[in-house]
Amino acid sequence: MTIVGILIGPGRRAFDIAVIREVFDDRSDRGLPQPTVRLIAAESITDLDPFQSIRSTHDFTSVEELDILVVPGSEDPLSEPPQQDVSAVARAAAAGVLVASLCTGAFTLAAAGLLDGRNATTHWRFADELARLYPSIQVQSRDLYCGEDKVWTSAGVTAGVDLLLHLVRESWGASAAQTIAKAMVTPVFRPGTQAQYADTSFPASSAPSAEQLQLQVTKDLQRRWSIKELAATCAMSPRTFHRWFSANLGTTPVAWLNDLRVREAQRLLEQTDLSIGAIAREVGFTSDDLLRKHFTARLGITPTSHAAAFRQLRP
Repeated sequence: MTIVGILIGPGRRAFDIAVIREVFDDRSDRGLPQPTVRLIAAESITDLDPFQSIRSTHDFTSVEELDILVVPGSEDPLSEPPQQDVSAVARAAAAGVLVASLCTGAFTLAAAGLLDGRNATTHWRFADELARLYPSIQVQSRDLYCGEDKVWTSAGVTAGVDLLLHLVRESWGASAAQTIAKAMVTPVFRPGTQAQYADTSFPASSAPSAEQLQLQVTKDLQRRWSIKELAATCAMSPRTFHRWFSANLGTTPVAWLNDLRVREAQRLLEQTDLSIGAIAREVGFTSDDLLRKHFTARLGITPTSHAAAFRQLRP
């Protein structure tokens, strides 16, 4: 029987905790092993908000008994993690327990010294800070999840699900992971090296015409948008438009346009049975090869593999 511990307490993300409990829910009626899930909390915790539904917890003295300890993210990832949490994580790892973190839970693993000299990831917003605070860590800011030797980290929100399904697949097999993924209506497999999805939209502080530009371009991706046409939509000259784009987005109009096309191609791959060629034409790429090139460069996975992962979820 697998014993899974979830480190809880004030400041731990309730969503992450709910995800862990969902992945390791009792599905013995569908032929899966029935794990024992323990909520691990310090004895000194008196305020478990927002965990009012929790009626019983195990204190930190039981961490060595676990098979897996999962550390949820923190609502305030840049604050120093509680020393009692850090000590519990270090003790679990020393006892041979597999330790995994979701999102900014990586900061707790880092404070415990578990990530020294290792590849690790976290939410892309905090990857630079993780690297700054712990320079011995090889921070893989693009990865969804990564790890080895019983120490694993993942990026934000759904990447945590990807990591947990990977651990299920390693422990119970691919069929078990597929059963859980279908129950949760999520892809059964995304490789850890697949890139995190970064936002390609305009910042809220951008000029009012920017939102209109993105709306117009998204509605007509098949159009061969020229820089002159994009600039005109924002009432700018091409030269001013280039400078504005670089200053506000840190990228070029062409790269941004390709990102929009990749994002729409991603949606079509997930929701339709269109061929790669048809999707390439639909989103404005002039060839299948161009779609594959930009899709793989941005997401770290081929369009065919991405479509296959979602096709398994359809009735």
